Amino acid sequence: MSEADPRLPWGAPPLAETRTNAQRKRKYRATDPAEAYVQCRCARPDCWTRGLLPLREHIAALFRAIASLGYYERFPQYERCDDPWPGVIYGLQMAASLDDLFADPSYVTGDEAGFWCDAAWQREEEDRELASKYAAALITFNFAWNAYEAAIEISAEGMFPKDKIPVRARRLFQAEQGEAAKIQAFEVSFRVARHICSHQCSLKNEIDSIGEKYGLSGAGAAAELVRIFRNYIVHGNDPLPAHDDWPCFRFYAITRVMLLLTQYLVLRKVPNPEYSVFIYAMQEDHGSAPADLYMRNLHYSRSVWPLNGYQAELALGEETARTT
Repeated sequence: MSEADPRLPWGAPPLAETRTNAQRKRKYRATDPAEAYVQCRCARPDCWTRGLLPLREHIAALFRAIASLGYYERFPQYERCDDPWPGVIYGLQMAASLDDLFADPSYVTGDEAGFWCDAAWQREEEDRELASKYAAALITFNFAWNAYEAAIEISAEGMFPKDKIPVRARRLFQAEQGEAAKIQAFEVSFRVARHICSHQCSLKNEIDSIGEKYGLSGAGAAAELVRIFRNYIVHGNDPLPAHDDWPCFRFYAITRVMLLLTQYLVLRKVPNPEYSVFIYAMQEDHGSAPADLYMRNLHYSRSVWPLNGYQAELALGEETARTT
């Protein structure tokens, strides 16, 4: 054990060691808010949250779908040996990789108040928990944004070349909002994200102007919401949470919408989407599904996919569907 710091109370371990011990005793995970931002309280069998995958699983499912489509050469611009949609899958892989982290805002101040007062120590612990959860939400959002931007560049190639990437997405989704809306639970996911973000006063006015300024609705409005939120974050307008982890919910709600938008951006570049593809690359025992059914529903457990006559094609993976 390291020598005690003479500035601290008798017998107290060094500051760094105490922080390490506190980190080991944590009763939370930094990624906990990702699963708490939307919860079913109605218990209705047709609730849109029934079968909805946790956000981290959603990210992984989208990664696997792109990988499978690439492996079975469903993208004309990529061969089997290529990484399909590289900027997209790299961002998704990193967004899904985050399991936990620890952030300590008091590190920069060298604040030792926690060693003298239980109340001050508890407050510092609360700050560390909120900072850890906020950092995890921000990291997940940033990698998901990277994937989304890369998907726009590939999917909207040659479209609206004079506009910036997020604006190109907005114009694309406005033009194709009918097809984009067929992504399962897209509209309700957008409404949830808009509702959560509207609680932030500095965002509310811009969000309210989405329909008024551009006449946007549906997927076009969702793309504009994502753009507004990203600019809000990039320009440093979002402070660390001071009281609860509600600010983290904004990141995760927006991330979910970005994933759904990305699913459509990928799907629209798949020729003959009615043809089946295996759910997992090189794991054909998990069954197959038409590419459009797969990409529109991959964020749900397969047991609740709207099969619409595709039962035979999914039968191979029926047992897996019950457990995923």
